[in-house]
Amino acid sequence: MTSGESVEQAVDRISNNLKIMPETKAWSGEAHDAASGMFDRAHQTAAEFSDYTTAIAGALREGATTIGAARKALLDKADDIDRGPLSVSEGWVVLIDPGSQTADQIAQLMNQVATEQAAVNELLVAVGDADTTTADKVVAVAKPFGFAPPDTGGLPGMMAPGAQRPADDVPDPRDPLGLMQQATVRGEEMAMTVRETTSRYNDEGHFEKTLLMQDGSRHVITEYKPDYKNGVPDMTTDDHYDADGNLISWTSSTRTPRGYKKTIMNWADGTQYVIDETPEGVRNGAFTLPDGRPGVLPPDSPLLVQTVPDRIGDVLTGLETHIDRGGKIPMLSMDAVEKVGAGAKYGGPALGVMSAMYDFLAAPTPADKCVSVFAGTFALAGNAGGAAGGAIAGGAIPVIGPVAAPALAVGGSVAAGAWMKSVGTKVGEVLCGA
Repeated sequence: MTSGESVEQAVDRISNNLKIMPETKAWSGEAHDAASGMFDRAHQTAAEFSDYTTAIAGALREGATTIGAARKALLDKADDIDRGPLSVSEGWVVLIDPGSQTADQIAQLMNQVATEQAAVNELLVAVGDADTTTADKVVAVAKPFGFAPPDTGGLPGMMAPGAQRPADDVPDPRDPLGLMQQATVRGEEMAMTVRETTSRYNDEGHFEKTLLMQDGSRHVITEYKPDYKNGVPDMTTDDHYDADGNLISWTSSTRTPRGYKKTIMNWADGTQYVIDETPEGVRNGAFTLPDGRPGVLPPDSPLLVQTVPDRIGDVLTGLETHIDRGGKIPMLSMDAVEKVGAGAKYGGPALGVMSAMYDFLAAPTPADKCVSVFAGTFALAGNAGGAAGGAIAGGAIPVIGPVAAPALAVGGSVAAGAWMKSVGTKVGEVLCGA
């Protein structure tokens, strides 16, 4: 029995009891007749209310059955995928499991990813359709009872609370942007997942470790054995290449025996970021933009007064973990990547620097911060259709500053060239107020 039926029956009992009062000589007269008429009208209203709630309940029951079946099919498919070499993220993006893999294995897995993502998308659409159909059915059965849905068009529709249906929580595969979002999330995951590592001493005798990522990009980290007489400093470098061998960024950290430290980070557009620390702990930092404009970091910059992280979640940055006098400058260290193996997550020093910047910019939520930090840090590959991502749809979430990118569409793939070449400039403009 629905609540509407309960109300109707209660009013009906009162009305019936009132009507028999003259027969039992309990109450009669004009007042009785007026009261009896009032409860007749109340009974009619209660009956309509009962019909209303019954109709709504029926639509919801039917919808629950349809949604439940579609949801179960989607969850079963995800469980089936998770039992193999692939996995399904919370956003229903099919990913390659981390581990030791060859390039040929990655290529084969990407074919499997395409097949499984298509299957997941079909089931995901079915869940969305079931949800939409249920909502439409509820509105349809409510209209005969006087319900008028709010106007969703124009400014009134934008301003009225609840007028618009909730936005999608995950990428919509029926929308080209949704497909781009899926591909970009996958590409970014691949850009941070190590599939193979190699170590050697190069021709100059310096130790070199290469991290090959699932998307074909690579980080080459070199530890230079100091030879001050011949001009070789105590230095560690990280050269980040995309899958085609183009430099994305290159970073070096040097140390002197007396305690002076310096990190130089370069972007492909010619932007350079320099930060140093004297033995006395005095820190200075600046950007030089591609057009030659210098920008000195303000004293309260997070890159001067806060700790730049050695990791963000499970993603390593290759930066040292020590903290000196309440802060540290970002310094590359072979120790920080020495134990990185296949299956590990590695983002590189640019990731750590951008993370500290977004601490300063105070992204609205930790999730927004994480998404925004990744935006533009990687040149993404590993997807079939590519994704313009942040370069095209920047600003879809309210992240502060010109390096904002949309949630679930971080970075860029088709537009990686222009986006990656501009990221250094954008970082410099934010930090230096250029």
